Amino acid sequence: MKPIGLTLRIALCASLAIDAFAPLVFGQDTTGATGRTEASLAPGSAIPVELNSGIDSKKAKAGDTITAHTTESLKSTDDRLILPKGAKIEGHITQATARGKGGNESALGIQFDKALLKDGGEIPLNVIIQALAAPVSFSAPSDLNTPQSVGTTQTSPMRNTPPPTAPSAQPPLAGTEPDANPVASQSLDAKSRGVIGLHGLTLNAEPANDRPASVVVSNGKSVHLDGGTRMLLVVQGNEAK
Repeated sequence: MKPIGLTLRIALCASLAIDAFAPLVFGQDTTGATGRTEASLAPGSAIPVELNSGIDSKKAKAGDTITAHTTESLKSTDDRLILPKGAKIEGHITQATARGKGGNESALGIQFDKALLKDGGEIPLNVIIQALAAPVSFSAPSDLNTPQSVGTTQTSPMRNTPPPTAPSAQPPLAGTEPDANPVASQSLDAKSRGVIGLHGLTLNAEPANDRPASVVVSNGKSVHLDGGTRMLLVVQGNEAK
């Protein structure tokens, strides 16, 4: 008969051996807290999203919640699904100012906080808006009569040819001007930078509360972003906090 101590040691070793070969699951809850996840995204990861609803710096205030959704799925280098297409992205307004009398510009600060997964888990986000572009589909006719500023459009150094599936004729978006080859339909990728297809706007990275955040500045009376406005979020390293 084997000593009890030896039997326990054999059982423990066998258990550890099995655990060592168990597959790792991205986003697995390791804290035991319902709805939480310890998953994180690698610095440099690009997350294309669209705003769920419009924002105007004349009406918004610091602390207001904003939401967006992913337009593509995000996978790890070993092909594990990290964020599915359509995942909810939640953030908040860090600042909102309209151009006052004698002022030169208006500003809208945005900070994204987390991605919400369908299983109730969360992935904290440490991102900036690297690129900002007009919606692919112009679906807010009530905004078309809103006065907007006109200025110089910043565009990405990437291709300026719209995707083949983009509509050939669209009503102009508020704050934009018609173009024979509109950059508003240009797809965003990891090399896209700045504001694309929206006149009078500039995009800056300005930390808020010791975390990465972005500020959209306009030379008009307010910063107005329609629902569907496209953004390319890029994950920052810990040193950016």
